[in-house]
Amino acid sequence: MLPLFTAPMSSVINESNYQVFMDNKINTIIPRSVDLSTRYELMSKTFVALSLSEFETFAGLELGEIKEEEIFYICVDIANGHMRKLIDLCKSVKQKYRGHVILMAGNIANPDTYIDYALAGIDFVRVGIGGGSVCTTSANGGVHYAMASLIKEVVDRKWEIEKAIKDAEAMRISHKYESLPFIVADGGFDNYDKIIKALALGADYVMVGKIFAQAEEACGKVIEHWVRGEYIARDRVYYGMSTKKAQVETGSQKLKTAEGIEVTVPILYPLSGWCENFVHYLRSMMSYTNSFTLSDFKNTEYRIVSPSEYLSYYK
Repeated sequence: MLPLFTAPMSSVINESNYQVFMDNKINTIIPRSVDLSTRYELMSKTFVALSLSEFETFAGLELGEIKEEEIFYICVDIANGHMRKLIDLCKSVKQKYRGHVILMAGNIANPDTYIDYALAGIDFVRVGIGGGSVCTTSANGGVHYAMASLIKEVVDRKWEIEKAIKDAEAMRISHKYESLPFIVADGGFDNYDKIIKALALGADYVMVGKIFAQAEEACGKVIEHWVRGEYIARDRVYYGMSTKKAQVETGSQKLKTAEGIEVTVPILYPLSGWCENFVHYLRSMMSYTNSFTLSDFKNTEYRIVSPSEYLSYYK
């Protein structure tokens, strides 16, 4: 599989097209707008998003006898991944089901919260708040952390924990960490280069919304443009999952002030074509940096460019 996740967004993925993404080696997450019973059916095949209240209900279920090889993939999809209630709930579910439940949680914008996730046994952490093209949390609320800095500082915490675990194992003593969560950079990745730079900084995966919404195979409403009876282009309606539109789709009883917007984006390419380009660019950049594996690539040296150099970079 590629180091990519679909964002769990109604205008990107649902139960009818997730297999297309998986066939193109993209990790998938079914959004909360899909019926809960359908999400439960798919839980052993792909990640499914659950709200905090849905996850609380899942935590109280008795699943009965679980087959040895059976695994359930859950993404607790909430805006504020720093909540103590979320972390404690994840810890109790991991203690109850161990390796039979793989948990993704987030989003976080505080590097130290990664430590709390490692102590709780969470498997994947979504990193980034407010950076998405249809998210207005940062613009209106002021909560933000620059993505490159956030990735690097979370990676530093991961390396510190990894070293502590290795040192404890070498001395044959116990340690307090239950997991070493994979880092999923989430928000604002609108081109190949930004994804590749996130991986070079140490992210294990990158979560993508808008890029996939612009693929032929994405779901969501399509608007066709005709001029004098001749078809010229298609757009897709693309919106954040905290917009009021998405709140209605996910069954919210009381609508909150939106922290997202609705836009249209052009449909530009088949998913297979985009993935083929991504693989080529990633392999090429790995060769430039003398990296044979993605683990090698995470040790790439980097420099911060000046504003004038930034303008020459983005032609």
